[in-house]
Amino acid sequence: MSRIEEIIQELKSKTQDQEGIFYYLPKVTDFQKKEIEFHNKIYQDEAEVHQLNTLRNKFYHNYFKKYLYQLPQDSVILEIGSGSGYDLKPLIKKGYQVIASDISEESVKSIKTAINDQSSISNNKIIYLVADGQNLPLSENSVTATFMVATFHHFENQQKALAEIKRVTQKDGLIILAMEPSKFMMRFTKLFSQSKSLRIYHGHSEADETHQGYIKSDFPSVLSPQSSVLKLKRVWLLLGFLHYGLEAIYRIFKLKKRIKVPLIVEWTLLIIDEILLKIPVINQLNWHWIVVVKDD
Repeated sequence: MSRIEEIIQELKSKTQDQEGIFYYLPKVTDFQKKEIEFHNKIYQDEAEVHQLNTLRNKFYHNYFKKYLYQLPQDSVILEIGSGSGYDLKPLIKKGYQVIASDISEESVKSIKTAINDQSSISNNKIIYLVADGQNLPLSENSVTATFMVATFHHFENQQKALAEIKRVTQKDGLIILAMEPSKFMMRFTKLFSQSKSLRIYHGHSEADETHQGYIKSDFPSVLSPQSSVLKLKRVWLLLGFLHYGLEAIYRIFKLKKRIKVPLIVEWTLLIIDEILLKIPVINQLNWHWIVVVKDD
């Protein structure tokens, strides 16, 4: 029996199985209810609104996934906060066994539908799970790696979430926090939070409204001494201003389509960013963080 089959048997004894999706939400707080309601509404727009298919996003999403691609083929990879499944699908195509997990039922359903529509992808290597990342129905050391993209700041209790993630991830396994917001980004975007025309979503995410964003010194407080940080990377500087500037133009002028800049422009800004983000003081203007940890 493969590891993914063992996990399925375990989930069948702990969760409710509805049409191939496992449900485990024994207790939901008011904070989580708001997050569920919000993400149930916006999951379909994720790729378009966040412009995930642009070079500036593809490059850095591939950057952290390269650590996952180095794992053995029989690895089980858990994504918490899978959203539209943007980062899971490449892993599935490469033959990895994956767990698509999200607190939003609609998000998980949409991933399952999208995977079912792709006949070249085998569902035998995928588990669909509606659960809170702070309370997972998985045994200790169940998965080879756990990753989340722009998700960690959405946890009501980040220390509890990290403890749970470390519990289910095997020793020497990978934990990746990707595209988490910086303090600079949150301060900058909140300057325009009262403008209805500039808001990315008309719904309300408690975490996005209240989180202060991260600076470098924050990460030791959310990572244990037993963890080896393989990479702590700053992401976007000029690209951040480009991204949100184009989004502002799109919204202010109510354009039918978002503006796409030539690849040469994005490549140029990306290379400049990579240089600027190595310079002290200037690098405090990064917009995102990527953290890759090996749990010793």
